[in-house]
Amino acid sequence: MKESFEEKNGRKLQTKPRQPKSALIRNIAILVLSVAFLVTGVTMVYAESLLGRINTVVDESTAGDNPFEQTSADPGTIVESKPEDHPEADDEGLKKVGGLWHDDMIANILVMGVDDYQPNDPGRTDSMMLVTIDTRHRQLKVTSFMRDMYVAIPGCSSNRINTAYSIDGPSLLVSTIEANFGIDIDRWVVVDFSAFNEIIDAMGGVEITLTQAEADLVNRYSGDPRWNLSEGTFVLSGAQARYYSRIRAIGDDFERTERQRKVFAAIVDKFKDSDIATINNVLYNTLNLIQTNMSRNYILSLASQSLTYLNYDLYEMRIPGDGQYEATYVTISGTRAAVLVPDREACSESLVDFVFGDAAEYEAAQNAE
Repeated sequence: MKESFEEKNGRKLQTKPRQPKSALIRNIAILVLSVAFLVTGVTMVYAESLLGRINTVVDESTAGDNPFEQTSADPGTIVESKPEDHPEADDEGLKKVGGLWHDDMIANILVMGVDDYQPNDPGRTDSMMLVTIDTRHRQLKVTSFMRDMYVAIPGCSSNRINTAYSIDGPSLLVSTIEANFGIDIDRWVVVDFSAFNEIIDAMGGVEITLTQAEADLVNRYSGDPRWNLSEGTFVLSGAQARYYSRIRAIGDDFERTERQRKVFAAIVDKFKDSDIATINNVLYNTLNLIQTNMSRNYILSLASQSLTYLNYDLYEMRIPGDGQYEATYVTISGTRAAVLVPDREACSESLVDFVFGDAAEYEAAQNAE
């Protein structure tokens, strides 16, 4: 007989092997496309009802409804990659539109995880992932942007990249990434981190392997005093998993980003194993915590092909990559702050090659170096 959440939560489980990187990437992509994926399994009337709970923002960049026929206006200063650095520009549809690299067969969706969201306060982005649906090469790609990158923010002074969101919301963060790295971003999605608590608890918790240091911090600061965690694998409550994904006291931003990916993967594992009633309940109660500039037609267009997209090969990269940044200190608002100063030219070239080229060839070339 299956144990209840109250019986399982906090109980140490048998340790199991970590998922391979490819599985984590797949789970991230599934999480991003889960709303669209649901549309293929329910009636259109009910799908419209669910989509109506999403906070949709209409802006100038979302005039069209086809994911693969979008362009963006020039947001400001652009890193100018040279065409000769990207031979695919001549034979595969890669072109400059408004100063940004663009391909009509490739859709780029920026997914932002936001904490402490309020109606008049956009909060701050703790995670930034670019999900690329590449129908030219039949690939899904996930690019993580490190939040401590020190970059130029259009119309503002240089700062950490996630500050752009705090200043003027998702549109400025999109413009900041476009301006610094020269790629066209078609759409964005903002997910309120408070949604994780409801999702995870409704699904009976998520299984996460903890170090002793991580367990000590979760016990002390998660706000859930019911369980005494230790080193090992446990089923965490929503509050515990949320705090785990936000830990900053252990390691660096690279490790924190990895913890976020583990929680996302665990959520998707539970999502796939849940019955329709549970999934519907979770979506109904949490979709209002999602904001996007994707129209309903855009989402439905993705939904119609979502099963195909989820069968694409998946690839991952990080910006900045190894050897593409300098870890240093700068003064921000009178305070000394640790930052990563990216080599913008190198990062832009890598990002364009990965996002718009064949990711398998890119990965092979990186491994050969």
